[in-house]
Amino acid sequence: SGFVFELDGRIFRALDDPAYAMVREMKETGLLDQLVDEGTVVRTQFVEDSATLISMHTAYPEARGFLEHQRIDPITYPYEWSPAMLADAGILTLDLQRRLLEHGFSLKDATAYNVQFVHGRPIFIDLASVERPRRLDVWVGLGQFNRMFTLPLLLNRRKGESLRSCFLADLDGRSVGQAWQAFGRLERLSPALWLDVTFPRWLERGAERRGRGRGRSFNRKDTRPDAQLVNLKRLRSKLGRLANARPAPGVWADYTSTCSYGDSAKKAKRDAIVAFLSEVQPKTVLDLGCNTGDYAMLAAELGAKVIAVDGDPDCVDSLYHRIRNAGAQVNPLCVDLANPSPAIGFRNRERTRFLDRIGAECVLALALIHHLRVSANLPLTAIRDLLADMTTRHLVLEFVPQDDPMFRRLTTFRTESFDDWNLPNCIKVFADGFSLVRTTALVGSGRMLLFWKREVAN
Repeated sequence: SGFVFELDGRIFRALDDPAYAMVREMKETGLLDQLVDEGTVVRTQFVEDSATLISMHTAYPEARGFLEHQRIDPITYPYEWSPAMLADAGILTLDLQRRLLEHGFSLKDATAYNVQFVHGRPIFIDLASVERPRRLDVWVGLGQFNRMFTLPLLLNRRKGESLRSCFLADLDGRSVGQAWQAFGRLERLSPALWLDVTFPRWLERGAERRGRGRGRSFNRKDTRPDAQLVNLKRLRSKLGRLANARPAPGVWADYTSTCSYGDSAKKAKRDAIVAFLSEVQPKTVLDLGCNTGDYAMLAAELGAKVIAVDGDPDCVDSLYHRIRNAGAQVNPLCVDLANPSPAIGFRNRERTRFLDRIGAECVLALALIHHLRVSANLPLTAIRDLLADMTTRHLVLEFVPQDDPMFRRLTTFRTESFDDWNLPNCIKVFADGFSLVRTTALVGSGRMLLFWKREVAN
């Protein structure tokens, strides 16, 4: 019904006849503008310029019309979100479905890929998935909604399954059958699972025994959405609880309160970073290994658009809750930097890889590179190249020496000597690709801040 393309840095969507008529009706009734103004739907307008339309129809003659959407940068995917982010994306989808029902519309699909995050807030991007349904008492997208939102969140919160493993393994999320197998017999009878796992699984088995394809009752037209609205309200309440469910903190979630340097070193670190960011004034900042986001929030306060990345979903959840309450210009992501998101989907072109989407004018790598060196077994040259790939101008690096308590914690059961891990060698390696601007010793901690400018080959 519609596909998205880029032209001269702008984002457009081509629509076929039914999709065009649907979006036009939403526009004429005022519903589209309301949803856009509320921040529920991406800012959208019809392409009206005759010259632009002629060129687009020449390139896409099968299209009935075209929309222009607000450009969203960066594009992120459910396997890079924290559990609370996925839950809020699901709540947005439910709220949109309820609003559409009020006007006789419905979502014909409910994939999590129809949602993006802008400054930590979810926004719906696929207007081509709106339709005039034959029935309003049931939602044809409910099964997909549960596969993409309800079941992955239940498995995450109750069984510890990561969203990364869920969505990278299957673009369509988790099926009822997979969820059924993950829970024990007594668990399946619990109120939390009965309506979304156990009862649907029994219905599936009954349909399998009778033979599929007997859904003729769906051809009956029903204009009363009451039953569907009750279920939407129930699911919204459930996802709200799952969004705010706070599991036991991850191994690094308390890092900022337990790290090895004292108040004077913390102040020196903060002051040095504030001074540097104020001097170079980057428009975009990428905080790698952001933990619970203190420096990401600081960079946002100084006027930068910030992407904050950490491999611990509990850290990212904590940061997301901060952003959700404060409205900061920070987009949090849960990504393992040693194994970032690959390109996936049909011909590996549906979802591009992390390193092709994420970058900034300035990268903060604070108390990070020793994790990459020890835990991920990456040599310093590989770490340098990784960071160089993600910054266009500046890099702030925190070097943690071998005698630091956090370094010793990482190497407790390691037999390697890590002879290459010393400040002079770190400076020597990073000097191939960067110019050292200044250094700041964090007195009393043995740590050193290194401020770099990226050297771009001619």
